[in-house]
Amino acid sequence: MRISRGARGRWPAGRPSPRPSSHRWRLGTALSTLCLVASACSGSPARAGAGVEKGGVVTFAEQPGSPPTYIFPLYNGANSGNNNITYLQPLLWRPLYWFGHVHSAAATFNARLSLALPPVFSNGGKTVTMRLEHVTWSDGRPVTSRDILFWMNLLRANTDEWGLYAPGDWITHIVSMADPNPRTFSITFNVAYNRTYLLYNGLSEITPLPRFSWDKTCGSCAVGNADMTPAGARGVYTYLNSQSVSLNTWATNPLWQIVDGPWRLEPKIGYETGGRLTFIPNTRYNGPDKPTIAKFIELPFTSATSEYSALLGGEVDYGYVPTVDVPQIPTLRAKGYKIIPWAEWGITFIGLNYSNPVYGPLLDQLYLRQALQHLIDEPAYIKAFLYGYGDPTYGPVPVYPPSPFLAPATTKDPDPYSLGTARQLLLSHGWTIPPGGVASCTRPGAGPSQCGSGIERGTVLRLPLLYTSGVPELTLEITELRSVAATVGIQLQVSQAAEGAVLSASYACIGESPAKCPASSTALSLISSPVYTYVPTYYPSGGALFGTGGSTNGGNFSDSRLDALIAQVRTAHSVSSLYAYQELAARLLPVLWFPNADYQISALDAQLGGVAAQDSTGHIYPETWFLRG
Repeated sequence: MRISRGARGRWPAGRPSPRPSSHRWRLGTALSTLCLVASACSGSPARAGAGVEKGGVVTFAEQPGSPPTYIFPLYNGANSGNNNITYLQPLLWRPLYWFGHVHSAAATFNARLSLALPPVFSNGGKTVTMRLEHVTWSDGRPVTSRDILFWMNLLRANTDEWGLYAPGDWITHIVSMADPNPRTFSITFNVAYNRTYLLYNGLSEITPLPRFSWDKTCGSCAVGNADMTPAGARGVYTYLNSQSVSLNTWATNPLWQIVDGPWRLEPKIGYETGGRLTFIPNTRYNGPDKPTIAKFIELPFTSATSEYSALLGGEVDYGYVPTVDVPQIPTLRAKGYKIIPWAEWGITFIGLNYSNPVYGPLLDQLYLRQALQHLIDEPAYIKAFLYGYGDPTYGPVPVYPPSPFLAPATTKDPDPYSLGTARQLLLSHGWTIPPGGVASCTRPGAGPSQCGSGIERGTVLRLPLLYTSGVPELTLEITELRSVAATVGIQLQVSQAAEGAVLSASYACIGESPAKCPASSTALSLISSPVYTYVPTYYPSGGALFGTGGSTNGGNFSDSRLDALIAQVRTAHSVSSLYAYQELAARLLPVLWFPNADYQISALDAQLGGVAAQDSTGHIYPETWFLRG
């Protein structure tokens, strides 16, 4: 999972409308259809050739107000933005299994860029064995199975700090682990998982870490085997976390110089105040696609406007066009920029805080969530505010890019825009709507025609909504929503804040009961578009997002029927359970589905080559980029 955001743009004329596949793919045992066979995913990217300049510096625009905040790959939900988990960490430390492609938008397994051979299952599917390729750290030492075990020990002892954790998921069902030789690692479970789920949502998370450098609990402590006990592993995590949040020391801390990816931070100046990152090639990198440029710099911007100004000034090689500036695309093309929209494997929604002691009883009512959903005119928002560069969100699985994971039933809106339906839902459940005023509860109680449990007589429908500032199209969408909500007696008390503040507010009450959640916490929140991207868990099984106690279930939604289906998805060997889960989630509305804007509309300088595609996982591949002479 990734909480993500980006500048938005319009998809060019000729983009096919998102439609589900006309056939269903069988998952689980038919793994080869999802690129589990190495030969199916081994295409090599174009490399520098005649007329190409080796060396040079390429600049890349960070998202507005989203500088990097966390370098240690074991991150929590609040640090799970693109700024950290696709633009920083995987450039330095590669996961065991890579997803995404240089030449394709597909969020599928990529054997060519993975550190290990495809997993081998045995013991009735309960044991999975992984064999490392010949990979080295930047100091020349080999990456070994002990480095994998180090990651696993930290992960299992610190699940409350892991942004991808969901109660009952693969981590909790491990019986044993083994590293019988330096290149082999195996895990045995007490259940036989859906193999696609396990690869896409379990093994995809594993990131070997340099145990010989990191396995200590303080800066002056000797490196040892502290990770081999839960208490020691927690101590190691505490130390590494403290170093990770010390941003200004990233470029001088020797911890972060031991990498196995194609890049490393330039010593001393790799991180600069404000979020500017400077990368140089890892000369010991022995994987595919060795960098040809001399430096790669990520530039921070406080707003989309400032980024666009830099783009016009020729200060950015790889930037983006804010939606409000889409009419200026011909100007950028005249300056030599190539325009390529970028869609992500994610969804957008307005989060709901069920733990808020004041607003939680209101949000607990399905009819009220349905009424709110009927106020969101997704097709109109996409056309008017996103210039057509986006897709609707109808449930927990994206409708674009196309995938075998999308249930046919969730390709249509279960609660389409209808002011009349929204009004009738309120009236039929005990609310009185005065002309031009705010609705109030006049029939309290838990009956089918009453306001609902915990809602007192005289309660009014005023709901605070916090959203990210500095993104014009979000402001236009929320302004429209507030306006139409008022016509049916719902008053949205709208406010803005920087993205980080909205993200923090969205998670302010996670795991807390109403007794511990402050009444001042927001009821509704919109972080970005997309809000949630399935990275680095690519199988949209929903446990972390909507399962009870899920690590990214910021609003604490809980439904036993949905939990049961999520559990089935993990072990089922077909898509039927996945379809049932997403169909129920679409009807239950744990959040309010909102238009999913294209992640960004990229603008690439004419001299920049090697960007064959922009993959929907949000990963970038500067090691394949080059400058034309």
